[in-house]
Amino acid sequence: MKVLLATDGSEYSREAARKYSKLLFGFDGVDLTVITVIDNFTPMATEPFISPEEFLKTVEDEMRRRAEQDLIEIEGILKAENKDLNCEKEILIGSAKQAIVRYAEKIEADLIVVGSHGYGFWERALLGSVSNSVVHHAPCSVLVLKA
Repeated sequence: MKVLLATDGSEYSREAARKYSKLLFGFDGVDLTVITVIDNFTPMATEPFISPEEFLKTVEDEMRRRAEQDLIEIEGILKAENKDLNCEKEILIGSAKQAIVRYAEKIEADLIVVGSHGYGFWERALLGSVSNSVVHHAPCSVLVLKA
């Protein structure tokens, strides 16, 4: 079974990983990929003495560093319950809503696991919900775990 676990670096994602890890315990044959998505970033303005390219590179490098750190943390959470677990880690660029679905299609995932922030009506209406979008557009089953 191919499982795709999506994280955004939040405590909600870490809690979803903890819950999924407990569900996963004892199952053999799980092919797990953990992903995080970095938004496309276009600076509106930069510091007066730095070129837009340098500024963008600095921001992208920091976002990538944080994403890598997040993936390592999630892997640690998963391996705390499942010592022999083998998981792939990927950093994607783009809109999380679209990137998660596209990557699930690419690897032919059987299940996508996402955490829920527990947004209320207005937050969902204004910000949108990644988990809601994934549920409605995914090519496979989706497990949404509330923190």
